[in-house]
Amino acid sequence: MQFGHRKPALSPEDVYQAKVVVNTALRTDEQERQTVIVIPRKKSPLISFLAFFLSTPKEKKVVLDELGSEVFRYCRQELTVSEIVARFGQKHNFSPEYSRQNVLVYLRTLAQRGIIGFLMKERKNG
Repeated sequence: MQFGHRKPALSPEDVYQAKVVVNTALRTDEQERQTVIVIPRKKSPLISFLAFFLSTPKEKKVVLDELGSEVFRYCRQELTVSEIVARFGQKHNFSPEYSRQNVLVYLRTLAQRGIIGFLMKERKNG
């Protein structure tokens, strides 16, 4: 018995060719060596109800350090994951593997917080 439709697994090549896009609903404040990203709170009936009784902020702030700010600037250029990894590695003279690991951690964190998304190339076989 099958209860849900499973998404096909993405290959590493699919991930590296994905274009990174930034959530257009957020604001940024570039400071000396960090970036502050301001994300508006999602609007839903439940959140509005809770906000009536509780003091809830209208927005969430995420502070990125110097390297995170750099990765975020690359994201704003709508580059692919592989292009971001390459530029990051070249600038800091890191090995390709070290760059890939660090950039993927930053991108995963930004995606989980709703700051960025990925545009995947369409597969020919489905």
